[in-house]
Amino acid sequence: MLKTATAAIALTLASAVPALSLDRPFPVSGVQVATDLDGVSVSDVTNFYPEFNADLEKAIWASVDNPKTDGGRGFQIDVKVTSIELDDAGMGPGGEFNELNGIVTYTFDGSDQPSLTTPIEVKATSGAAPAGVLVIPPSEADFYQAMVMGFANGVNDRMADLPEPTADAIQEDR
Repeated sequence: MLKTATAAIALTLASAVPALSLDRPFPVSGVQVATDLDGVSVSDVTNFYPEFNADLEKAIWASVDNPKTDGGRGFQIDVKVTSIELDDAGMGPGGEFNELNGIVTYTFDGSDQPSLTTPIEVKATSGAAPAGVLVIPPSEADFYQAMVMGFANGVNDRMADLPEPTADAIQEDR
């Protein structure tokens, strides 16, 4: 009888303690985008795309599954765009590009160490159309939007690879 009572008390106490975990998709509480390109000044990018960093930040916010804009805790996403190129070379003279690469770091609020740092690479390619198919190239604005959204979706997709934040980091929120 004593063993049964002890087991019942232990089970009751164990179920009364809240689990220190987050549901997936993990929340995102901040996004920061910086452009730091080797061999290309940021002004080269902003001459053609004056709101590039802001556009990418907005696209990432739009693509994440669990944005926390109410001050709640979540992952901070830090994006460093490292290259914007046209066919493995610098941007074209009119601002053309078909490659967008960067490094993304995910850090949970309250954690001293990043949970994940990963590259994101987006490359637009074209191929021959089947016979009889008319090919209509996208406008510059459509192409730009597709590249930015492709990068943002890559940022969101990589969140599936994030490990569970530490119990200490989660506990600070409670």
